[in-house]
Amino acid sequence: MAKKSQSINVVTSDFSRAMREMSRITGFSFADIIRAETKSILEAAAKKTAAAQVKLIEQNAKERPFRWLGNKLYYMENRYPDALWAALQLQIKNSIKASKAARGLAKKSWMQIAEKLGIEISIPNYVAKATTKGGDYPANAKGSEKQEGNAFHIEISNYRTYTTTVADALRAAMRGRTNFFKKNLRLGVFQKTSELAAKYPGLKAT
Repeated sequence: MAKKSQSINVVTSDFSRAMREMSRITGFSFADIIRAETKSILEAAAKKTAAAQVKLIEQNAKERPFRWLGNKLYYMENRYPDALWAALQLQIKNSIKASKAARGLAKKSWMQIAEKLGIEISIPNYVAKATTKGGDYPANAKGSEKQEGNAFHIEISNYRTYTTTVADALRAAMRGRTNFFKKNLRLGVFQKTSELAAKYPGLKAT
């Protein structure tokens, strides 16, 4: 955990330095740049966060060697009375339905963070609809702006940690945007208004 936390801090520091340099070069405020970049980061993080495949959900449910029904454990290779077998098959069907409905819940956390920041990001429809019997848990995905004097930053928290790809996705997204800036700097993108607008459309409205 310490190594992961340290890694994210390093990525954050590199990203912040790059964005301050971008602000200096372009004349856009640091806050406007961070807001625009946060949209891109959240969209990239959502893409990089894993979601279960439909075919694997069905396969895993059907191939489980045993199932609980009530308080009893049943081995699926055994023979059972028709009524009991039908009940077990119904449980499999309901299990698949629930798992499909929840597919993409980890990805959805980035959308929920974006909503709390007043940002709209593009995500697949199945992600937007992802839910469980207990809901879609918006409380464990948080985002807020912090302004302290001249210092500005956006703080996000994602507790959808049942998949390790959440932290990895954020780290990769931030590193990707940092590298994108460095590449554009080398290519002279910031010297032409038209190229800047094409590469950073989120800054046009700021």
